[in-house]
Amino acid sequence: MVDDFDSCQQIPVQTDVSVYLDDPAGKIVRVVCDGTSVHPHSSFWQRAEAALASPTPRGPYPVAQAFTIFIHEIGKDVIADTQILRNVWVRVTCEGSVAHATLRTAYETRELDVLGYLIGDDVVTTARRLLQSLDGRSHVAGATKIREAGS
Repeated sequence: MVDDFDSCQQIPVQTDVSVYLDDPAGKIVRVVCDGTSVHPHSSFWQRAEAALASPTPRGPYPVAQAFTIFIHEIGKDVIADTQILRNVWVRVTCEGSVAHATLRTAYETRELDVLGYLIGDDVVTTARRLLQSLDGRSHVAGATKIREAGS
């Protein structure tokens, strides 16, 4: 459902991305960095990737086995009760040479394809590579398992 909602390409959209460190239980420990982009005429994943191109602080970033990417989009010229277009959480766990990611929205939860992970890569480098791997995929491609939200 994330990728098929790119009618956002027709309106000004601000994409905010935050990367959080997680503890082994999946609880958020602290914010690593934040980034923002306003890139019209690009896909959801490209906008998220652009937001992490120049995050604050500039680094260095920690190496961790678990982190969460939070993507929040608002429409700049939306006439509605809310300007929020969507919120997406991607929980990432790194084990050995692979990273496993679970995407969650208000409408779905799905496990994404396994991503190669280089031991020693910091969380922002891994987050950027994950966003690059998701760019251009449909809402079905890249999903290995799909669960309805709340299940």
